Amino acid sequence: MNENLDILRNLIIKNLKWDPLKKSRNREIIDAKKIFCLMAFNNVQNFKYVEIAIYCGINHATVIHHVKTAKDLLKYDPYFKKNYEKIEMEFFMLNKNVLESDLLSEIKLLSIKLDRLQKRHQEYLEHKEYVEKQKEVEMQPLTTTERLSSTLIYQG
Repeated sequence: MNENLDILRNLIIKNLKWDPLKKSRNREIIDAKKIFCLMAFNNVQNFKYVEIAIYCGINHATVIHHVKTAKDLLKYDPYFKKNYEKIEMEFFMLNKNVLESDLLSEIKLLSIKLDRLQKRHQEYLEHKEYVEKQKEVEMQPLTTTERLSSTLIYQG
């Protein structure tokens, strides 16, 4: 399993020119650590925070922090996102069996989500039709008791 972490580390060193295991507070090295932790947690199977922390020689709480802040940086920092996506793509190309199994499970999940959405859409359409019929019934004039009594008297 450490083989995958070694591959990931080497990709980061090759692409970013920074070692994620180096002890430093330099922004580039911290970003490399964040990318490493997030990818190791999300993309390397069966690795948990503690195991990543042991590999990196840091506390597991630090790994949790790196994963959380890396997710935020992916949303708001285009430079970080570009670096992450580049390393992620290369990592998957080196691990084709991981890529294929991940893609197949992703397709299955999306298929399930699609079925649920189609069901919800059908329920929405049925509810919308019901509401429209209710509005039609409410718009029809009501027969008052006065009309009823005059109709009954007239008939009788």
